[in-house]
Amino acid sequence: MSVEHIREVEKTPLLYIGILAAFLGSFGMWLQLTTPSGITGRPVQTGSIGFPSICTSAMTTLPFMVLLVMGGLSRLQPIKSRVNRKNLTYIYIVSLISSYYLGWLGACASWGVFIGNRIQHPEDSIQYIPWFMAPTSAIAEQIVLGGIATPWGDLLTSMIFWWIYTVVNAVMVLSIVMIFRRNWIDIERVPFPHVIAAHEILARATPKELGERRTSLISPFIIGMVLGVVFQVPLMMSDLFPWFPDIYGWRTNTCSSGQWYITADSPLAGIVGFATAQKDPLGVAIGYLTPLSVLFNIWFWYLICIIILPQIAYTVGYYSGITGLSGCGRIWCGENLAYGDPFKWQAVSVGAAVGLSSLIVVLSRRYLADTINSALGRLSNDKKIEIEKNEPVSYRSTYLMLAASVVLLFAMYLTMGTTLASALIIPLSVFVFWLAWVRQIGIAGFYYMGTEKGMALARIFLFPSAPEPLTKDFVLTSYFTQFTTNSPEQAFQVGGNFISSFEAFRMADLTSTNNRNAFHAIVVSIIIIPIACLISYYYTTFTYGLSRIAGQYGSYGCDPLLDRNASADRWNMAPAADPWIPHFLVGFVITAVLSVLHSRFIWFPLEPVGFTLAISKAVIPWGIWSSALVAWIIKTITLKIGGSKAHENWGVPVATGFIAGYMLIHIVGTIIAHIKFFFPF
Repeated sequence: MSVEHIREVEKTPLLYIGILAAFLGSFGMWLQLTTPSGITGRPVQTGSIGFPSICTSAMTTLPFMVLLVMGGLSRLQPIKSRVNRKNLTYIYIVSLISSYYLGWLGACASWGVFIGNRIQHPEDSIQYIPWFMAPTSAIAEQIVLGGIATPWGDLLTSMIFWWIYTVVNAVMVLSIVMIFRRNWIDIERVPFPHVIAAHEILARATPKELGERRTSLISPFIIGMVLGVVFQVPLMMSDLFPWFPDIYGWRTNTCSSGQWYITADSPLAGIVGFATAQKDPLGVAIGYLTPLSVLFNIWFWYLICIIILPQIAYTVGYYSGITGLSGCGRIWCGENLAYGDPFKWQAVSVGAAVGLSSLIVVLSRRYLADTINSALGRLSNDKKIEIEKNEPVSYRSTYLMLAASVVLLFAMYLTMGTTLASALIIPLSVFVFWLAWVRQIGIAGFYYMGTEKGMALARIFLFPSAPEPLTKDFVLTSYFTQFTTNSPEQAFQVGGNFISSFEAFRMADLTSTNNRNAFHAIVVSIIIIPIACLISYYYTTFTYGLSRIAGQYGSYGCDPLLDRNASADRWNMAPAADPWIPHFLVGFVITAVLSVLHSRFIWFPLEPVGFTLAISKAVIPWGIWSSALVAWIIKTITLKIGGSKAHENWGVPVATGFIAGYMLIHIVGTIIAHIKFFFPF
């Protein structure tokens, strides 16, 4: 009997999923682009349907906002009968995937870069950017001021190209996720803190099916929700209204992503490694849903590697003048913490990430061998049925999807003008780095954010230094290796699809939704959402003009493709200036050793995920160490006093309730922000 015949047969509402995907992709993109600017020039945080303030959490707002709205609608009698855990799971999957496409269509990401290149370097753009990747310079220049009808005929070719490219990348990523799905979700039970929080909201929208939840005014979830609202309201007001008092000091020594940075006149300025601390309590709420051992490792390794070791190095002559710099200067300027001698922590952290993904593969070798043997028909029928019984499709189909998508990507990169070696290194970089980042998100709820990590393999194997003069192969390779491995919402949402596919299957597991149906929802979403976003993006930008849209200055004021990513000054110093490979190898070896020891000895307190986060840009610029420390203290006290029962009955509901309240104000902020865009006040 085939695996397909023993699966529970369920009907997937594909039509409704497709309609929702088209709506969220088009209307959602319009909403995101028409979000007014805040004090930083970026879209206001509390009006964004993409990301909250803590960028390095990769937690998106839209799926939480949609679940909260559905929770309210589920109380209405005409709708109540249609709201159940499986329908909400499909809605969550579509909104989750959409959120990464909407999160931040910044000038440095996706097709905006190539439009900007046409505007800023019209002559060079002909040499570096093929005709089918962007409209002509004459058409691109019209997008700056807008106020004209969208020239669909001139845009059609590039739209089709980027739609196909985005979908092919999404299929490749989905195939990889499905290969690892059973091991991570069914066997290891990787928690995915973001999904735990979303599931708590989803559960309260369907109380009859998922069990009664205490929803009285003194229930832990409601208490947490009130705390989230109380915190977020003043932040929303100060974000939207310049006259509102800055109660939290968000406008003083605080970056838009929530981290406070030290100043040169601070009493703590003598601690050379101390640069930032995260002040947004959302980080603590996410951290509370993280395993205690990982929280400990984040702040422990931060203390050792970023505080103690640099302080020792300072006493022997390194980091001269760093105590006179602010937190941002300590990270990026002069003899800095991230790139400077003697530690070159970014090179170490990139090596650590490669070590983490390599050990994931090595430690899963028997599992992966089973999937390959199943795909090749080398297993007995009973064994095949056993390992594929919960899979969306057979492993043979999964590996065929992976092979087909990789071949298509090779062809597309070669058509763009890269060499075969570059066409191989770009998807390899995506796999190596995003496997590590998703592992970090799945266990800790945070990841290493920063473009310089993605160029490491290309620097090792292809371009140790930037060529002079620049070549098309180098320019395109520098862009794709950096941005496809950076933020999940950047460069055609490659990382976003990686995260959302894993989290979709995790939610399906929690709600007992058939994985094949979840797979159908993912496939429909990754096909429809990109083209809906493209259509909405061009309609909105040609209507209002990029100059009126927050966060889009890079598309018409500078060119990240040539002026930043492919510049010799940037390429030759990231992840660090030469010699950096020894530091890379140190990170790789430490992570490999921690992975092996932690997998073999349950009692061993040090583990790789916390280490890779502690020395990365998740901690050094974004200050996640403080969120981990506070969450570790609160969680430890909870377990010591009340045990696991108090943790499950009080700790988790309060933490997830805080996230729900935090996201609820994003709904209010979105409404006010868009009134402000069209009627400035």
